[in-house]
Amino acid sequence: MDSTTNEIYSEVYAILQILGQNYINKLPNKLYEMIEKEKSNTYNPTYDSIDNLASLNIKKESISMIALFHLNYWCNSEEEKQNLKNIFNENEIKHQTSLKEKYSTDNLFKSKTKSNTEIENQEIMLIQQEQENIFKRLLNKIKKFLKKT
Repeated sequence: MDSTTNEIYSEVYAILQILGQNYINKLPNKLYEMIEKEKSNTYNPTYDSIDNLASLNIKKESISMIALFHLNYWCNSEEEKQNLKNIFNENEIKHQTSLKEKYSTDNLFKSKTKSNTEIENQEIMLIQQEQENIFKRLLNKIKKFLKKT
């Protein structure tokens, strides 16, 4: 396995340690054992609490994995699962819409009139806004879930 994948497992492992044994016990044993086995021996992130995760540089894949765990193992009701699925669907629709706008054949020739730096700045701003929105929503859901238990 490559080092990036091992780092993702390390981040997930560290987040699970913050969440506590109650959440770890809800995961299948083989899954948790695989995370422990595949995590990096050299990269050991430490997090103080769930509250500061949004401000840290956590890989998108790590947050996605935790979100998947939340959906599959930690949701207490079908209503909670459906709400989480709706958030995922909304985010996917936003992502697909932005891709359509970015790579639209209509806009392909229009963008030639703009300077390259303007285009790059717009793309960077769009990416940053999307990432903050997805991560904040996901973190808020996890925080909300943790407060319920």
